[in-house]
Amino acid sequence: MIKLFWNTHNETKPVLEKSNNIDATSDFGWGIYHKSNSDKWIYNILSKVNFVKINSENDLETNDILIIVDSSVERKKDFYTKLRLICSKIFLIHLGDESGIHDLSSIYNNCDFVWRTFCSNKYFSNKKVNCFPLGYKSGTSHKKNITERKYKWSFIGTPHKSSRHDLLFQLSMIKPSYSYKTKRFNDQILETDEMNSILSSTEFVPCPNGFVHPETYRIYESLECGCIPIVENTYQYYDRLFPENPFLKINKWKEAKEIIESYEISKIKKKREECAVWWNEYKKKLQENFAKKINL
Repeated sequence: MIKLFWNTHNETKPVLEKSNNIDATSDFGWGIYHKSNSDKWIYNILSKVNFVKINSENDLETNDILIIVDSSVERKKDFYTKLRLICSKIFLIHLGDESGIHDLSSIYNNCDFVWRTFCSNKYFSNKKVNCFPLGYKSGTSHKKNITERKYKWSFIGTPHKSSRHDLLFQLSMIKPSYSYKTKRFNDQILETDEMNSILSSTEFVPCPNGFVHPETYRIYESLECGCIPIVENTYQYYDRLFPENPFLKINKWKEAKEIIESYEISKIKKKREECAVWWNEYKKKLQENFAKKINL
């Protein structure tokens, strides 16, 4: 039997008394976040796989095929060794690990196949590991009742690096626009429904690099809402992750300003349609790839 176990949130909350607990506290918070906000994306990817959800490893039986959604796996080596003794196959969907600094070989070697977010050089051509997108926050969707895209561009997030400050500076004179700045990730954020309304009313969404890694949720949320993403193509990350993608790519945000100002209505419509078709086809192929690998 194929069983799915979501394990990102099953950690004991650390006591923050010493500085060396800061990372553990951050990992705990991310585990909770993934359980609440990554579920719709993951279940969409797995929509062509028949599985039974379980709440604990105690629900596993000998020779079960396990799909496990997990994060902070570097802290769980003994757990994965235990799973290997029970399951006939283990498919790990590894969320997180933005920095990519951990040696995960002992964990990954206990799995038959691994899908992970936040790709890096050592995983782009790994035969046992495939990278897949971060995806969108659960609840993100295009509001089809909104027919007018009144904002030329919008930015919702934290201006934590010079690139993001430059983005806001370079695009500041392009109106109408929408900007909502937060102090840190997932803090004092817009409600998902309000974010959907903003993105569904936006033509271009500038997608700067994340805090550590080039990839962010923003790009996939913009695609879900029918926008045109403009990405920083650091070390050609998106071309390597998504060959032949339709994204608009820049090296400096001054280029984004020039792009937005040069696009007239028919060109915007054509590019939006191109992005929408590509994204829908990509999601279908992703579903098929997961199903093919698991159902072998």
